[in-house]
Amino acid sequence: MTALTRYKLRKLAKYTLVTVAVASAFILYSGGALDAQLGAWALLGLWTGVLEEYFFGRRFRALAIPLQFIGKVLLVNLLTIALILLTFAFNSDTFNWFSYDQPQKVQQLFLMRQLYTLMLRVVIITSIALLVVQVEEFMGRRLFFGFLFGRYERPVAEERVVLTLDLVGSTGLAERMGDLRYFRFINTTYSLMTDAVLRNEADIHKYVGDEVIFTWPMKVGVRYENCLDLFFDIEERIAQHAEVLRGEFGMVPAFRAALHGGRVISAQIGHTKRSVELSGDVMNSVSRMLGVAKDMKVDMLISSEMLGRLPHAHDRFSIGPEMVAPVKGRKREVRVHEIGRFKKGA
Repeated sequence: MTALTRYKLRKLAKYTLVTVAVASAFILYSGGALDAQLGAWALLGLWTGVLEEYFFGRRFRALAIPLQFIGKVLLVNLLTIALILLTFAFNSDTFNWFSYDQPQKVQQLFLMRQLYTLMLRVVIITSIALLVVQVEEFMGRRLFFGFLFGRYERPVAEERVVLTLDLVGSTGLAERMGDLRYFRFINTTYSLMTDAVLRNEADIHKYVGDEVIFTWPMKVGVRYENCLDLFFDIEERIAQHAEVLRGEFGMVPAFRAALHGGRVISAQIGHTKRSVELSGDVMNSVSRMLGVAKDMKVDMLISSEMLGRLPHAHDRFSIGPEMVAPVKGRKREVRVHEIGRFKKGA
């Protein structure tokens, strides 16, 4: 199973679980019993996830976030009600959604108080499910669950892989394009990275202007060489859309990257504005390595230390000779390699 398929299944499961949890709270609050109704609510959650993932897609991206949310809620509930009406129309003899006063015709459904009670519950529960999942995606899974369970209230030492990616010639591009057009260019470029990020199971730690910092738990980052493939998959993705980018912005972006890994400290900082930050020797080193990559004008550098954790990297990647990169503030130098990926079929 690919990482992209796992992501989609995980998203459907999130909608299903959140919907069931919220519906259970409603049923218990109203004094009801947790019975077969939960199966129907689970199906509603799955249905909501399917609509969100496969039907809505990017259709609401052009709208403001509140309008996106309202539009999705309205469509989910309209389609859900339409599904109820279709179920009744095709199989009215066994339609037993209501425990009493069974309707005989579709028109009678609209005169029944139970339908509007059901509609109200569907609206509230699906709205909460959409809100929770959207907030989780907006914050990122790691950050969301970190805040939810208080994982980063105190500093935590973790083994993580860190990849930092920087746009080549960003200052000159911003001057030529102007602020608004340059921002649209950056946003379009970052959107094109999405498939590669999902495929390689990366977490986006943060955007810093024209720089993106990706991280993985060590186990996930080294699995299938995810941390290496991400950079080259992003390059391929951009190359596939080169003509569109050149037509709209007059150029195709190029990136440089540095990859390192090891022990980092994760901690929540701030009070009125909170975030989870990474610190430690790895973060300092990877930042300096990116500066070395710029000076050397190479696409990607990997530390020897990180390369040692990827025993099968030589099967698909070309590894340059070891070089020494001076890192300010460190007692020892960082040894790095230039790295590329063999073309498929080569």
